[in-house]
Amino acid sequence: MTNRMTIVDQQAQPNPDFPTVKYPNPEEKGALDLAISTADEKNIRLILANDPDADRFAVAEKVANHWHQFTGDQVGVLLAYWIFSSMSSQLTTDDTMLTTAVSSQMLSNIAEVEGFTVRETLTGFKWLGNVAQDLEDLGKRVHFAYEEALGYMIPSIVSDKDGITAAAMFLSACSTWGSPWAQLQKLYEKYGYFATTNTYWRSSDVTKTESVFEAIRNLEQPFPSHVGYRRVTRWRDLTTGYDSATEANVPDLPTSASTQMITCWLDGSDFDNGIRFTIRASGTEPKIKLYLECCSKHQGSAHKGAVETLQYLRHSWFHDPILQIEDRFADT
Repeated sequence: MTNRMTIVDQQAQPNPDFPTVKYPNPEEKGALDLAISTADEKNIRLILANDPDADRFAVAEKVANHWHQFTGDQVGVLLAYWIFSSMSSQLTTDDTMLTTAVSSQMLSNIAEVEGFTVRETLTGFKWLGNVAQDLEDLGKRVHFAYEEALGYMIPSIVSDKDGITAAAMFLSACSTWGSPWAQLQKLYEKYGYFATTNTYWRSSDVTKTESVFEAIRNLEQPFPSHVGYRRVTRWRDLTTGYDSATEANVPDLPTSASTQMITCWLDGSDFDNGIRFTIRASGTEPKIKLYLECCSKHQGSAHKGAVETLQYLRHSWFHDPILQIEDRFADT
């Protein structure tokens, strides 16, 4: 990797109208199109991007002549592993990293193998930042926090979501890795493949969200025994305050009767190690969001398990014609 930086000239100066993108968020499709065309013109294979207020951080790399935009989970795991591998002292369970209930479980798997602790919070850096401070007050050492929506926090530098710090650390790591994509494949081979399928359904009827969640809760009592052919091994409902895996069935995360959020764990198959998915209602628009992940020793099996479960949920739980899945899954 050469030690040089090329700026996308059309996006170098602030402009409150954001004329070069449909949405000024690197998560959105097309947000990196100008960066990709500039990189192709200059024969550059790595792209780093921030959103206008620089709290989000995105990465894309040209791999085998195709651009791969890393998910927030992939970037989060890469940064977390870089921080872990840079530590000189022996880690203990007091060494902690944070993630959210809708982010990948890969970091938890790494922590289990390597001997540090991962704690989950609700979504948002209000939760990640406050939990980090609470743990540090108890004498824990919090080294990193992230959420899948391209947000990263290094508490020793900034105790909040900060895309500039994340970009600087990622560049430092790339000087050792060479290729972040190649480094990610090494982590998959060591700790398992985690295939995520995140999507959403939009409804023109704002009252539909609540009725969909109630229909799911009424499938069986106290919760569905199966999702398709897979057995439900744990069910956590942060709206009703129920968790099948805890003492007295009290959830280990804060609950709210006004916020719809259910997480379900499914057993493994002959080809994978199991699935976890969370469905939650957007707080700002009529959307039901799905965060689904399958883990396996093999990439193809992880992807297959995730896609099959999405198909089942789409046709069994979210089949109401008023619910419209996002375009990229419209033909699934």
